[in-house]
Amino acid sequence: MKNVFGLKKTVLAASIVAASLAPAIAAAEVSGTLGASSQYLWRGQQLTDGAAVYGSVDYSHTSGLYAGAWASSETDDTEYDLYAGFGGEIEGLSYDISYIDYNYTAGGTAGDNPASGADFQEVHLGVGFAGLSADAFIGVGNSGKGGDEDYESDYFAVGYGYDKYSATVGFYDFEADDSDYTHVDLGYAVTDQFTFTLSKIVDQEEDNTYDDDLVMSVSYEFAL
Repeated sequence: MKNVFGLKKTVLAASIVAASLAPAIAAAEVSGTLGASSQYLWRGQQLTDGAAVYGSVDYSHTSGLYAGAWASSETDDTEYDLYAGFGGEIEGLSYDISYIDYNYTAGGTAGDNPASGADFQEVHLGVGFAGLSADAFIGVGNSGKGGDEDYESDYFAVGYGYDKYSATVGFYDFEADDSDYTHVDLGYAVTDQFTFTLSKIVDQEEDNTYDDDLVMSVSYEFAL
């Protein structure tokens, strides 16, 4: 599941009459990325037993509208995410609202990785100022392929970035049971493409089985 902190901002341009398309195309940008990481680390959890590869295709517009698709390998599965939203900045205050659709070709991995159990959808709301960020991911879609249960689990995070360093505290609030947990991530960007991340679940419900060992992920990403 792609964290929107890493989503490449892209746009959704309206289809209009041909005479009006030229200015819109001139103001739009299509981009892509490819990357690899030592493991799939998402919201404090390891979703692979080894390396993962991923990539995205994004379409962005100067108006702030964007849309895109992202895909990654995952343990016994392949994930692809579709997203669209609107973002911008006003006098140093950044903002974003987006819709994210998480999909798994094999229905998600097994119970050992409960964070990757099924298809679901979220609405993301985010703001940032002077290196500080606050994000909310609100569950709005169905849980499971063909399931009829509403997905109402929510994830909240606050972060701070300075120069090459970053820190994030995230809290996952599961609606269906008492498997809530809190994690802390520390990041260091050697370059814009090459990053190290240390992550640890620091608090979880007593009956949870999430691995709370300190883990490190190394990732490299480049634009196409």
